[in-house]
Amino acid sequence: MPSDLNTTIAAVGVFGALVAGAVALFNSRKSVLWKRAELANSYMKDFNSNQELVFAGRCLDWNGGTLIVPESLRAYTPDNAAILKHDRRIFARALRPDLKVSEMGEDPRIQIYRTSMDSFLCWLALVSSALERKLFLAADIQDVGYWVAKIESEVALHPFIVAYGYGESLQKLIRTFRNKDSAYRNWVFPTNNAGSGFR
Repeated sequence: MPSDLNTTIAAVGVFGALVAGAVALFNSRKSVLWKRAELANSYMKDFNSNQELVFAGRCLDWNGGTLIVPESLRAYTPDNAAILKHDRRIFARALRPDLKVSEMGEDPRIQIYRTSMDSFLCWLALVSSALERKLFLAADIQDVGYWVAKIESEVALHPFIVAYGYGESLQKLIRTFRNKDSAYRNWVFPTNNAGSGFR
């Protein structure tokens, strides 16, 4: 009888340890997923609170209209103007890799477009690096898929991407958000300029 009791106690102990281990593993996994989501949320918060990045996104989204110039870029405008008239032709010109320094002073929008787009692509490169290092998953930062689809349609931006070293990180983002299970996998925007696409 004592031996049956000892076996039962041992079995209950083993079962309790297994349950405790399973709960600990579940909580550990949940904690990792939560931390990944928190980090991805902080990247998106940085994007949405950075005036230059928001401005660059609007330049890509809008074909015209009036845009609010980020405070950090107002020094480029006459009299520190807070708004500018968005012009797709000037935007495309500003992104030419062969743009000469002398051309930059011809229109204040050139420097503003160029600087904000560089900040935008730099942020996307950081996201690409974080995804590659598995700091978070694409599912944690799905909205980046929108910008990947949008950039693919922006032919005027492609030479700038390649010339200034953003090509590899954008290629990785395209593979992540266009070729896998992503909410933006099949999104297609009308091409905004003549020429070949960035693939």
